[in-house]
Amino acid sequence: MIIDTDFSLWWDDATAIGMANILERRGEIRLLGLVTDVPNASAVAAIDAINTTYGNADIPLGAMAGSANDTFPHGYTDELISRLPHSVEHSDDVPEAIALYRRLLAAEADHSVTIVAIGSYTNLARLLDSQPDNASDLDGRELIATKVERLVIMDGLFPAGGAALTNQEIDPEAAHAVVTGDWPTPIAWVDGFAGIQTIVGETLCADAPSEHPMRIVYEELFSCAPPGDGNWDAPTLLYAIDDLESTFEELGRGGAAVINTSGGLSWQPSSSRSNDVYVHVADQQALNQRIEELLVAD
Repeated sequence: MIIDTDFSLWWDDATAIGMANILERRGEIRLLGLVTDVPNASAVAAIDAINTTYGNADIPLGAMAGSANDTFPHGYTDELISRLPHSVEHSDDVPEAIALYRRLLAAEADHSVTIVAIGSYTNLARLLDSQPDNASDLDGRELIATKVERLVIMDGLFPAGGAALTNQEIDPEAAHAVVTGDWPTPIAWVDGFAGIQTIVGETLCADAPSEHPMRIVYEELFSCAPPGDGNWDAPTLLYAIDDLESTFEELGRGGAAVINTSGGLSWQPSSSRSNDVYVHVADQQALNQRIEELLVAD
């Protein structure tokens, strides 16, 4: 698995990365790498702080090209950096995201990698358009088609759709390139309905130590009050690894996501993309319980 995240501001990105660390340590997933897709120069340092605290300091990190410009709000990243050990300090300390993507994909068996996209589409569009390099003689489209099993994206409100949501709004041009660019593997869209009732994390302040990474983020965002937002990325991660399969339902097979007249995403029920689906939650209670268990683990 490779996780592509706009980690900086939102609770659900932090939870997905914390959960992925626990699952990696338990041997339930193999986390090849994490890449950031917003220009926060410190985001990789904060992710490294989380990884290091969970005992996974060796997980490769990549930063979106241009991250050194540091134009995206830092959110909770500075708090994590100030309180937890880390060896990465700045986006310049890690490879650019596309170089890391290409190196990681080239080293894996064919059709073996899942990309979990829980942020902007910037890296996905650039990977699709990338050219052969020292890592692989294949261009981006060929490399994806050869090495990636499927892409799991958090975005949309399917089937009816609506205006563009945050992940699309961050980089509309890149979103258009991915959605309309005939991505060469199946895509599963874990849409916005999956997060509305996924209200999790309140137990952290009672059950986790003060230097627990997820508690630090929760306190920074919600001051140990009830969660102030839903959680979209944690369900996306669990769906992507087939965790609690009965918790999710796959819908819309034979259709595809399209950009609608409002500039957001809708589901076209008939398309040439026979293996794409959108994903809804079938058992909210089981989902929330599983996420809570993973969040407080250390």
